[in-house]
Amino acid sequence: MAARQDHPQDSGAAGAGWRPGALADRLAGRLDPDAEREFGQTLDRTLSDALPALGLVFGIGVLLFGAWDYWIAPALASTTMVVRLSLVLLGAPGYFAWRGRFPIAWRCALVYITHAGAMVYSSALLPGGLVLAMPAITGAMFPLALVEPRLQRLAGLVLPPSLLFLLLGAVVLPPTVFASCALIYALVLVLVTAVALFQGRLLRADFLAERALAWTARHDSLSGVLARGYLVELAGHDLALARRYGRPLAIAMLDIDYFKRVNDRWGHAVGDALLCAVSRACSAQLRASDYFGRVGGEEFVCVMPETGEAEALACAERMRLAAAAIRLETPDGTVACTISLGVAALDPAHADFGALLAAADAAMYRAKATGRNRVELAQGQAGE
Repeated sequence: MAARQDHPQDSGAAGAGWRPGALADRLAGRLDPDAEREFGQTLDRTLSDALPALGLVFGIGVLLFGAWDYWIAPALASTTMVVRLSLVLLGAPGYFAWRGRFPIAWRCALVYITHAGAMVYSSALLPGGLVLAMPAITGAMFPLALVEPRLQRLAGLVLPPSLLFLLLGAVVLPPTVFASCALIYALVLVLVTAVALFQGRLLRADFLAERALAWTARHDSLSGVLARGYLVELAGHDLALARRYGRPLAIAMLDIDYFKRVNDRWGHAVGDALLCAVSRACSAQLRASDYFGRVGGEEFVCVMPETGEAEALACAERMRLAAAAIRLETPDGTVACTISLGVAALDPAHADFGALLAAADAAMYRAKATGRNRVELAQGQAGE
């Protein structure tokens, strides 16, 4: 869980250079690969939640245009209604996730391609229908660009109905009329692409702002490690899992020795730098599943899931040695420090994380009382 302490990376075009699509990436404001992947997952969840309502509205709109068919050619209206209804029903299963077995990309493709295809094909059956229906056919692409601004997916959705439009237009329209329609259609595609690029930038900016806000709420603003509230939340969850499945869990609480003296002698700026240095040194000793947070002025807690007493003591000792090796060079000389640690392993006597934390805290104060710069195991546990 060390990744929980990583600061969200800044936005930037992924894969700068002149590779294919690099210009589009920059225009869309694409993020670094990890952030872009997370953004895509967030957008997919939003689409999945919205698709039942959006798909239903789209389907109803396609069917209501049957009244337009009757106005244009009453004799053909029943035929076009059958086409519209058949394709809408074919795409309707895409409205729903079916317990997660239907990926959102395929759901969107099924809904849009069938519904837009119904508009194109039914219009082609009417005299001059493709020309008259062009505003509706092309207009449907703009809402699509707003909810799916990723160009590759947008192209995959728009391409089949567009090819169908061009194919049927070439068959049923006079050459000059078809050429004009194709040109207008191409211009609309350019505008839709521009809308998608702009919407993509807005959505990515919102995503980065929300992620930065979440990071700020969960992390200590000075040291960058987890804030107390978020650490307690995570620890409560891991403690519940450990109890449920009978798995080990341990914590270590540490305090910087004589930290007040550092602030008094060297100043608070040096004290802040020391807090950051200790945070980095201790975090570097942890496994990916461990996490580290600041719970007080110079007090920190490390939570170690799937860890017994012996491993926890070994980890605490590594943190103690790492902190003792810190040397901060200042204009007034070199600043060193030590830390005292208390380790507590989860057992039935600990009713909750607060009780486990209190045991580690008591062990830490015993470490201070018995000379500092040492590790103590909570009383009542092995070795006591």
